[in-house]
Amino acid sequence: MNLKTIWILLKKEATLVYNDHSILLALLAAPLLYFALMGSTYFNKDEEEVSVGIVDLDNSQSSKSFLNKINATQKINITHSYTNMAEAKNGIYSFDVQGLVHIPKGFEEKLIAKESTPIGLILNNSKFLSSNDINKAVNLVAMEYAENSRQKFFESKGINSSLAELKSQPITAQINTVYNPTNNYGNFLLPALFILILHQTLLIGLSESVAYDREKKIMKLNFEESQFSFLNYIIGKTGFYLLLYFAYLLFTFLVVFPVFDLPLNGSLFSLIVVSFLFFMATICYGWFVSSFFKSQARVMEIMAFTSYPVFLITGITWSFKDMPIVLQYISNLMPLRPYFEFLKKQTIMGVESSLYNSEIMHLLVLLLVGYVAAMLRFYYLKKRFLKIKPRLI
Repeated sequence: MNLKTIWILLKKEATLVYNDHSILLALLAAPLLYFALMGSTYFNKDEEEVSVGIVDLDNSQSSKSFLNKINATQKINITHSYTNMAEAKNGIYSFDVQGLVHIPKGFEEKLIAKESTPIGLILNNSKFLSSNDINKAVNLVAMEYAENSRQKFFESKGINSSLAELKSQPITAQINTVYNPTNNYGNFLLPALFILILHQTLLIGLSESVAYDREKKIMKLNFEESQFSFLNYIIGKTGFYLLLYFAYLLFTFLVVFPVFDLPLNGSLFSLIVVSFLFFMATICYGWFVSSFFKSQARVMEIMAFTSYPVFLITGITWSFKDMPIVLQYISNLMPLRPYFEFLKKQTIMGVESSLYNSEIMHLLVLLLVGYVAAMLRFYYLKKRFLKIKPRLI
């Protein structure tokens, strides 16, 4: 390894990035723009005061009390009152409300008579987070009413109030929510989105640079400047990107996370070290794939096209074991897969190191595979370049 040679190649790469507006846009403007856009979209991280409509055909003291308890829950806001179901459904169709609570006539009479007292709940599941909030709030209030009704029934049989209360709740669930106690979507999604932005912009910028070398037929010159040493070449060619994205990592965890109040419950040192390994693996894979392209435009199209599919098959938004087995195999070949699992355990969960060792080992194996693949590709191209004879003038 020759440090002088590496430094020359690194400065040459920085000059290329500075002079190529397409690469500069991908590496500098895109990450900051997407950080601001994605972060602002999920800035509140949780939906509050979900709009709910009611159809109270009973219009009794009991029905009003029931609806007031629902309205008093944290995430529900009763905004519309309808006189009939046809009018209420129009409210759903026009998105005025995300759900409807229908109380039939005779609600209070049946409640007093200790009879079954059904209520209707219509949810707009096109926004599943909102519908979950409404469903949870209505069911909690209904359970509370059911317990009170059972308690009064036992008291009417001559059982004292303390024992009646115990009998009304034969099974009591003690629920302790951990890791994401507020159950908000932002804390779950934003860390992965920020890393995905860095991952994809890194791939696009690096791939454009490698394709540019092939398109302009200067890769052979870079090989010669590296003295045909893979280590000299790969460090010199990609060192700029590694340093830049290491700075982005520090910015993400030390500035962006606190600004958006994102959890970081694990070791910051471990997070930075493993993230650095992740970007090394990404660079190896990125250089290997892009070395097959001879057009900047084409490689940018390919890398940009893969952004969303790659995100989907890593298991961050859907249960990994429930994906088709072929997609599971493909996903396990990508550094994003173990890194996202590690990121979740470090940011949201904050678990002990023994519980994410498998993800680190997985990432190290992929780093080794990517390094070997890039090295074999380098020596293949070196062989081809050495066979090219200079033209005689």
